[in-house]
Formats: sequence, structure tokens, C-alpha cells
Amino acid sequence: MYQPAKARRFIGCVTIAINRDCEREEGPILNSDDLKDLAFVAYELAQPDDRRVLARPRLAERLLSLFRADFLGQTQWNEETQAFEKPLCYNRDQRMSWEFEVYYQHCDPISKHIRLRSDATSTYEVISRRRLERSEYYADFLRPHRVSHGIDQYLFEDGKIIGDFRVWRKSASKEFANRERQLLIALRPMLKNAYRSMLSGDGLEGAVHANGILAVAISADHRRYICSPALIDWISRQNGISENGFKNTVMAAVRNRQTFVSFPRFDLKIGWRNVASHSQCAIICTVVPKCERNFERHTDLTPREREVSRLIAQGMTDREISESLGIAFWTVRTHVGNVLRKLDARNRVELINRAGIVGLRADSDTTGSA
Repeated sequence: MYQPAKARRFIGCVTIAINRDCEREEGPILNSDDLKDLAFVAYELAQPDDRRVLARPRLAERLLSLFRADFLGQTQWNEETQAFEKPLCYNRDQRMSWEFEVYYQHCDPISKHIRLRSDATSTYEVISRRRLERSEYYADFLRPHRVSHGIDQYLFEDGKIIGDFRVWRKSASKEFANRERQLLIALRPMLKNAYRSMLSGDGLEGAVHANGILAVAISADHRRYICSPALIDWISRQNGISENGFKNTVMAAVRNRQTFVSFPRFDLKIGWRNVASHSQCAIICTVVPKCERNFERHTDLTPREREVSRLIAQGMTDREISESLGIAFWTVRTHVGNVLRKLDARNRVELINRAGIVGLRADSDTTGSA
């Protein structure tokens, strides 16, 4: 493949810089395959293309190979809302992107520290592994998607964040080294120029009808409402309901302390989290497919497991469930693990959608409909 002289000079400079900065590491820093990947990536990032970086399969695959990674992610930063939006991932279920946008970015203990740095930074530079693994972000988000080791490069323009590019490996994989850090730093200007297109909602239909999807986060004081733009677009197409119409229906249900709202093509489950009133994550709403089995009783769950499950459906953490039921925290974790195993659920969202917990509709007097 023809490479312009400027691209060849870039590759040569990157190779020299990485070899110099990583000279203490054992083994070759950039082998012949790495150089081919780097050449391809540099050339493709320089091409005019309206698609986002990870929406270009050939480019994404070569980036995955270059970084010897298992998963890639990118987001754009909205300065007005102070939140990430338009997330996109490669080599993982797109559900991960939507749930990060709506909820998990607000309990992410990593990004708030990395945002202060201009150079690529690995996860364990800003948080210990033990602390990360004890967080909700890891237990309910990273671990179910089988990722742990990460390195993140924030992209700035005129001193302001415009987005970031994330590289992840599986929990059992080797952590990222200086090689990957220097590669990410070298590619930073080219990645920044490539951040230009919009996220598509394609695939949301399948995501909702597979197991449901975490859709809306609301603060306890009802002043902050967060919903994925892609999901809003999908809802509008499904039901002929406007963004404001959907938001008003959801907010009315929340104010009335309802736990369930029915729409023509899907249901919305509402759960409360016992957190500070200013929290952005006090109320979470999950869109789930209409399905009769949602409210079936699962006879293989013990009474205590069913009780714990119902509290999970209400948005309680394990610590809050422990205090509510007067049982030990680790006993709660054991019950949660048993329920996940019995219902073959990967995380709490799937558990809520599959269990007889979702017998919330049958058990609650606060049930309402739109």
C-alpha cells in the first residue's frame, strides 16, 4: 500500500521515540507486524471519512492488533452537560456503550482522575486494583463485560476536552506497558482529527429485546435527567412518541413513586438508589421487552434470594440490602451470586429482567401505567 512521505516520516519518528522510551523493556518493541499495523492506522486516520474511528471495521481491527488489546472504546465529551456521549465500542456488545452513557460514567472511579492528564494513562496509575474491584463500576459493568486493564487517552482542543479513546484487555491478560502508552500518545493528534461523526442507534432493537437495557438515570431531586440520544431516537421511531413526551411520562411516574410504566412496544422499570439527594444516579430506569415471562415466579429461588432480588430491582446496593434486611454484607453477596447463577444472568440488569423479582409488578401497590 502506498504511503505518503509524511506518513513514512511519522512512522519513523514514532518507532524511534518508542524504542528510546521503552528501551528497558524486554523483547522487541515494534516488530515488523506492528510497523505494518502502524502504517495502516496512520494512513487510514489521515483519510477523509465521516465515520467514527471504531465504526471503520478494518481500521478498528488493526488498532486492536497494534495495541494487542481485547476491546476498544471511544466517547465524545459534551462541555454543556459535563458528560460523555456518543460512545462506541469495538469487539464488545454495543449495549456496553449505551449503558456507560446513561449510567456507569457517573459512578466511574477512573475517568475523573485521568481527565486531569494530557498524556495516555493506565487504569492502575490512578486507582489501585483492589479499590477498583470493590467498586460498583467494576462489579456491575467492567467484570460482566470481561475487561479490567485499561489505558485511556483524552483528546483536547484549545484546552478543552473533546473526547477520549480507550483501550482495554481482559482481566487475566498482561497489563499495558510503556509501549502502548507511547503509541497512544503518538496517535493522539490523528485520533483527534478523526473524531467527527455521530453515533447510530442501529442495533438497539436487538439490545432491548434480548435482555433489556439500562436507559435513563435521574437525580433524586429530579433536576437532572439523562437518557441516551440513540435510545430517544429509537423510542420515537417505535412508538411515535416525542422526546419530551417520553421524558414527561417517565418523570410523572417517578414523582408518583411508580415502579413500572407500560409503553406499546416495551416496559419501563423504575428503581431507586439510597444515595445523596444531589446524586446523578439516584433513580435508574430499565427498558425491557414485553414478555409474559417477566412476571413469572422462579421456583428455584429461595425466599431469601427472592427477597434480595426484589431489593436489587428497586436499585439498592448490596450494602443497602444488608442494612435493610439486617444480614451481613457478604451474606448478601452470596445470595446475589446464587441468583445470578440460577437465572444465568451476567449482571444486575439481566437479573432484574429475568427474575420473578420482576414480580415487582404483582407485588407492588404502586404499579402504574402510562
